Amino acid sequence: MIYPWNRAHWVGLHARPSGLPTATLLSGPRGVGKRSFAQALAMATLCSARTVGAEACGTCRSCLSYAATSHPDLRFLEPAPPETAAADTDAAPASSTSSRVITVDRIRDLSSFLAMSPHYGQSKTVVIQPADKLHLSAANALLKTLEEPPARTLFILVTDRPQLVLPTIRSRCYRLDFAPPSAEIAGAWLRERGIEDAAIALAQSGNAPLAAEQLVNEESWKRRRVLNDLLARREVDAGQLANQISADELPSFWGLLYRWCYDLMALRASGSVRYNPDYIKSLSALAANMDLQRLHHFMKELLVTGRALEHPLNPRLVCERLAIGYARTVEI
Repeated sequence: MIYPWNRAHWVGLHARPSGLPTATLLSGPRGVGKRSFAQALAMATLCSARTVGAEACGTCRSCLSYAATSHPDLRFLEPAPPETAAADTDAAPASSTSSRVITVDRIRDLSSFLAMSPHYGQSKTVVIQPADKLHLSAANALLKTLEEPPARTLFILVTDRPQLVLPTIRSRCYRLDFAPPSAEIAGAWLRERGIEDAAIALAQSGNAPLAAEQLVNEESWKRRRVLNDLLARREVDAGQLANQISADELPSFWGLLYRWCYDLMALRASGSVRYNPDYIKSLSALAANMDLQRLHHFMKELLVTGRALEHPLNPRLVCERLAIGYARTVEI
């Protein structure tokens, strides 16, 4: 699907006099439609009867194979499960094998695919997402391929964090930078999908409409006001706060807590809030007497915790530690 706010990218990409680039890097914040754009682009490059707007027809043999996830001229490369990464001799060192990465073996396995002629049409397509999860050895192997790209093969790379993609890979890609649409466009799109608190959801998600839609469908969003009311107290009951969160909701709770603390810091620095405009009175009352040094220290702790959210050793314990840390931060 090509979302309305990304239509200009689609038109511009297909209006290039030289045709589609061999490698395209789609970059931008999470929740603006990059992955959907990549899927639409991959499907269109393989379609044998594209529409006037260069989109896939949806009915040809190639499109039907794509829909059935069995297209012989398409490869999707995504992070391997942790146990696979750990077993790869070229994967990350032992200290980080539990993180999800795209291993070098996945890139090496492309060699036979790239050597064959297309089965259906005129080209083959490789989609790599997220490209920032390429292990260093995998990135270097991909770089060699991009330096001497095989004929009739297109590469589509997707990333939320382009700064983590090797500069040499970025330099060999035609880059499309995606940005959130205006608040009016995003809000209208969300309301069309039945989301009532569109403005608050967008504020919480950095104006990224798809991220906002995902956020409001999470269980923690349904209890956001309960959690924020607990956070707004000067004397926070850490046990009561932690008991509101199940272990599998740790990432959502971390995000809610970080956004709340960010607003506390923003109020002291600029007198405004970014994520919780509906709680500005409660946040202002807290921020007025906030110990900035303690708040700064706790936010650093939050950032450290955030880097390990994919593989916490004990999610329940992390929830409790964050609740206790916040309670100590806001106490007078």
